[in-house]
Formats: sequence, C-alpha cells, structure tokens
Amino acid sequence: MTLVDDQAPVAPRRLAAARGLLARLARAVLDAALPPLCGLCRAPVDQPGLCAACWSGLGFVTGPVCDCCGVPLPVDPGGPAVCGGCAAHPPAFSAARAPLIYDGASKRLVLALKHGDAGHLAPLLAGLMAPVAAGLGPVDMVVPVPLHWRRRLRRRDNQAALIARDLAARLGCRHQPGMLRRRRATPIQGNKGRAARARNVSGAMAVPASADIRARLSGARVLLVDDVMTTGATADACARALLRAGAASVVVVAAARVPAPGDGIRHMADPTVLAV
Repeated sequence: MTLVDDQAPVAPRRLAAARGLLARLARAVLDAALPPLCGLCRAPVDQPGLCAACWSGLGFVTGPVCDCCGVPLPVDPGGPAVCGGCAAHPPAFSAARAPLIYDGASKRLVLALKHGDAGHLAPLLAGLMAPVAAGLGPVDMVVPVPLHWRRRLRRRDNQAALIARDLAARLGCRHQPGMLRRRRATPIQGNKGRAARARNVSGAMAVPASADIRARLSGARVLLVDDVMTTGATADACARALLRAGAASVVVVAAARVPAPGDGIRHMADPTVLAV
C-alpha cells in the first residue's frame, strides 16, 4: 500500500480531504444564509468568533510563568524562574508559551475547536497566539503537532495544523505541516501524570526520511504549534525529533496551557532560593 507524509494510506487520506472540503463548503453556504453564531454559546454575533460574554470568560495567562515551559507559576519569583519539572527534566524545546489558561471558557473554546467549529475558531486562536509566538523570537517555519491518520479521520482535520496555517500567514513565514508524522497511534493522554505522558509519546514522533524535508529542516528555527499544552511531553517528543533531523532550535506556542500546581519554582540565578 502506498504511504505518504504521515503514513496514512492514500484512500483514507483522500476521503479525509474530501470530507474536509465538503465541510468547508457547507460552512460557507450556511454563513451566506445565516448570521454567524458565537463559537461557544451559539448566540448571534457580528462576525465569526465569540460573543462579548464568552470572550470575557476566557482566562488569559497574565502572571509569572516558567521561563522554559511557560506554565503559570503560583507565586511571583521576582525574576526569571523555572518550574520543578523543567529543572528536573529540561525539555528539548527552548521555550514554550500560550495566551490562554486551559480552564473554564478557555477549555470550552479548545474543545469546540477539536470537536466543532474549527473553521471559525482556528483563526480566532491564531490571532491570540500570534503576539505570543512573536515574543519567542524569529522563526523560519511553523510546524503543527501531527495527528495519527486514524484520529485525523475521526476529527476530519488536524486542529493544530489549521491554527498553524493561519499563524504562519500572520507571522509571514512558511507553514510546513509535513515536517513531522506520528508513527503510531498513541492513547489519549487524559489524566496521565508527567512520567506516563512522556512514556506514551516516547518514540512516537518522527521526521519523514525525505531528502527534501531534511534539507528544508536543516538549520531551521522551528515554531511548533499545538492546541493544548499540559506537561509538555508531546511538544518535547516533537522537538527531539526535529532537532535530531537537523533543526537549529524549536520553540513552542499552544493555544492554552494547563496549570501545574505543586510543580515548584526555582530561581534561575539561585536554585536554592525558593521551592513551593
């Protein structure tokens, strides 16, 4: 059987593409006939996105975060700091950030993206992520976290890729969805802890063995895009695969970040100062 980028058989991939096209056409017809609705509560709005009430319910990352993985910190360390998880197991990516805290309306928004109106919500999230991504420094390409082809058939789209496409346009750099593939169908991370999540995705991500892909990746500064970041295990697995294949650096932006209470904080300048 002929395989392509992400190891999906050609027929299922064509079926998924056709379903995605039909879904976009159906949305376009409905948009022309009906007023746009809020992506969460379905109230009428002037333009695709969220109503004022749902927008006000979003939780934004505004306080201190881990200088490495971007997890919100429970107290202000008064300067650059790393969380306990990054201190114990430094990730392969250089830095990760997200505009939203994965809680309340923000959680509903991401779940709606995954299982509902991705066509309207992906640009909304990309708009929130763009200034955060720009703050991570210049990049050469935007690469989404890949879905296994079986899960993609169920979801119709890779939501991270939809965000990445819009984000790349906003940042003025290349969208490269074929740089990573998921070699096996990993179980949903669910409520797994840090160690279990890392084991779940260990060895699951790979860069296709294509001379063209390797050449484009060589020495590139990569922005990796995902919808939700919890412990960072998936982003770390992706970053390791990209760096092994020749990328110069990897930074990560997610739409939302899950808080990690109890991880602890350590000052970068003095690791003995504070741990909570």
